[in-house]
Amino acid sequence: MVPQFQLEKVMQSVRIVGMRPVWGLRSPSPFCLKLETWLRMAEIPYETIALNKPPQSKTGKVPYMLLENGAALADSNIIIRTLARERGVDLDLERTPEEQARGHAILRMVEESLYFVAVWERWMLPEFWPVTRDGYFGTMPGPLRTLFAGLVRRKLKAALHGQGILRYEPDEIVARGVDDIRSLSALLGQQPFFLGERAGVVDATVYGALANLLGFPGHTPLKSAVEGCPNLIAFCRRIEDAWC
Repeated sequence: MVPQFQLEKVMQSVRIVGMRPVWGLRSPSPFCLKLETWLRMAEIPYETIALNKPPQSKTGKVPYMLLENGAALADSNIIIRTLARERGVDLDLERTPEEQARGHAILRMVEESLYFVAVWERWMLPEFWPVTRDGYFGTMPGPLRTLFAGLVRRKLKAALHGQGILRYEPDEIVARGVDDIRSLSALLGQQPFFLGERAGVVDATVYGALANLLGFPGHTPLKSAVEGCPNLIAFCRRIEDAWC
């Protein structure tokens, strides 16, 4: 039960800054899509503001939530934990320690491993880069689009090299991502959601990643890997039918 003095705050819509919709996705960012999916699961009203300038968050990334004092709260996991506490809608409140550990491991695999392979595939491979460039920067005038897209791509290349994924051969990078996807399929099994009958943060996280792989135009190695796992396809459809 939410205390009476918090009811007005609970009903307020939160403002989330993220990427504009593209390719039929609410967001081409798995983290933005994760946050939006969780907000829908938690029935928290929200509005999205399409990013039209460099992110104004301390991480320099999206999504971030605009606060009443003009500040920004960054990182999807921090935003979710904050809103769960403030709004009294923690979807994972009754998880067992074992379920919490399982969810933590899945979340880390998706956000610290599969994510970087997906970024590499989308931004670094020459056959997919034009689709990414036009999807992310297609609303910009031609010369500005070329300049800004190239700048962002170079920054991402440096980040991927620092993270380590670019230090491997392409087939090794793909194999890492495919292993993650097959592991997700094995962990889901025949359950409706990753921790059983109830959806929570981990499901929003996995959906944000998989929906972005499936929604990207063209036949990429990671997209093909997801398409080869019928239970992951069914999982995405289950999320979409309930909360999209």
